[in-house]
Amino acid sequence: MNARHLTERREPAKGRRFAWGRVQPAGGDAATWRLFRRCTPGRVLLEQRTFAATHSRAEIAAGLRALRARLLAAADAVDLTHLGLTP
Repeated sequence: MNARHLTERREPAKGRRFAWGRVQPAGGDAATWRLFRRCTPGRVLLEQRTFAATHSRAEIAAGLRALRARLLAAADAVDLTHLGLTP
């Protein structure tokens, strides 16, 4: 199995509303994914999670989907507050 998802660094895309990056901690037996979301007022929100090498790719994908959903919900809350649509 190719372990590129644990060994290669990936820089986040610049200038996008949603971007992600991956870094490898010093130990080398895990990888940290960082998800970024830009909101309407120009703020950047960050969520990150570290997965050990023992996690399967399916487990990592499920965790990242949940992390992205949480990040998008937080960004929507900021956007609605900025627009004055929440009390």
